Amino acid sequence: MSDSASSVNGQTYARSQYTVGILCALPKELMAVRALFDHKHGSLETALGDSNQYVLGKMAQHMVVAACLPAGEYGTNSAAAAASNMVHSFSSIRFCLLVGIGGGAPSEKNDIRLGDVVVSLPAGTSPGVIQYDLGKEKEGNSFELTGTLQRPPRVLTTAISTLRSDPDMRSDPLGLYLGEITTLLPEYGRPGRELDMVCRQPFVESSPQRDCSARDIPVQQRVPRATDQPAIHYGLVASGNRVIKDAAYRDQLVRQHGMLCFEMEAAGVVNTFPCLVIRGICDYCDADKNDTWQKYAAATAAAYAKLLLGVVAGTAGSGDTRESPWEGSMRSHRRYEEDDYEPPSKRRKT
Repeated sequence: MSDSASSVNGQTYARSQYTVGILCALPKELMAVRALFDHKHGSLETALGDSNQYVLGKMAQHMVVAACLPAGEYGTNSAAAAASNMVHSFSSIRFCLLVGIGGGAPSEKNDIRLGDVVVSLPAGTSPGVIQYDLGKEKEGNSFELTGTLQRPPRVLTTAISTLRSDPDMRSDPLGLYLGEITTLLPEYGRPGRELDMVCRQPFVESSPQRDCSARDIPVQQRVPRATDQPAIHYGLVASGNRVIKDAAYRDQLVRQHGMLCFEMEAAGVVNTFPCLVIRGICDYCDADKNDTWQKYAAATAAAYAKLLLGVVAGTAGSGDTRESPWEGSMRSHRRYEEDDYEPPSKRRKT
């Protein structure tokens, strides 16, 4: 495949200069990302067999290639295919950000609200993303998780540490970028706090009714915070091929594993290439699940992605053909995590 170039304002850019990938599941998520491009580039031909459609641009001094899953498709398999195609067509990508919406898992320990952002980071022995639907059914109705997923790349975890340690950080670190998005897309503004509702009681599995109001289960407004600015949470993200609309099941998994949110793509991507999951919270994975907060949650996730890229160091000589940044990133990614990583051929069967 030739190293084609895109142009904007008379300048051209080689395919090898694009070093950051962003993958979204839904068009509304990608739209929020595109609204934050500092410069938009022309389209490029893709590699033979690559079904992705890419949008190219510059964000926070990084050359970014972004893509969305095919309409009507979601889940780990579709995400894995899209990620593989992306790195095939753009082999200089250093890492990928999975940017979009997810279901929050509020608990006494974690005051997660609609519109907040959850970022995948390792916690304890967990790598940052766990696949909650991959494991073994055991006696007593218990389920044991199996399988190993990769940790986020250090270039991103060190950037997160820099971000979290900045004493000059604004009290509303996402506010500037949220303003950029809503200037272009007013419909991505924050819904009223009175619409932050949660089912307060678990479901009864035997009941044919899964709607809170239909079963006289109270749907309560969250006690307002002192500010409406979205909070940023770091910790475990649960990924799997199931849409969760059951508060009891959600809480059971939270008690067992301590995850902060649920989504449906990350488990298919994190072992494909180095990536970080960024999810804006649009619902609480209960029967009151609806679309009201989805666009705002997509905006907060995109805003955090740009905030983070602002502190990630760029690379020099991205056009060097001797070794792509992707290849070097993968090699170092495996080297610094060799104590935690086992190739599939050497993993013990369970």
